[in-house]
Amino acid sequence: MRLIKIEGLPGSLPEKHYDLIGWRIVDASMGAKAMQASLVRMGPTGRADPHAHEDAEHLFIVLKGEMVLKTAQGEARLKEGEAAFIYPGEVHENYNAVESETEYIVITSRLTPFCNKSRNTEVEK
Repeated sequence: MRLIKIEGLPGSLPEKHYDLIGWRIVDASMGAKAMQASLVRMGPTGRADPHAHEDAEHLFIVLKGEMVLKTAQGEARLKEGEAAFIYPGEVHENYNAVESETEYIVITSRLTPFCNKSRNTEVEK
């Protein structure tokens, strides 16, 4: 077991993501074999460009605020206490749906071990 103090973790801004900051709670650097989990705080204009992860699936869980998640199947407005699952290879984007901060957890499970670099696919809008 490893205990993690989230508030002490360094924040980061992933590439092609805007007006948000994420704290990686668990990943390969902590000994995880295939899972990552991050706490994300998204500002009022926060968003992520369309992209896909060929070798990973995501679970988004909204803790505070509201977020729109878009895929080829359409879009869903997720509110506090709601979650959405993204399949491997599914193109998705998300953005803040309110004028205040939105906070969510994203759990990523990789289909390939961390020693193989993730193959993210960017998509033109």
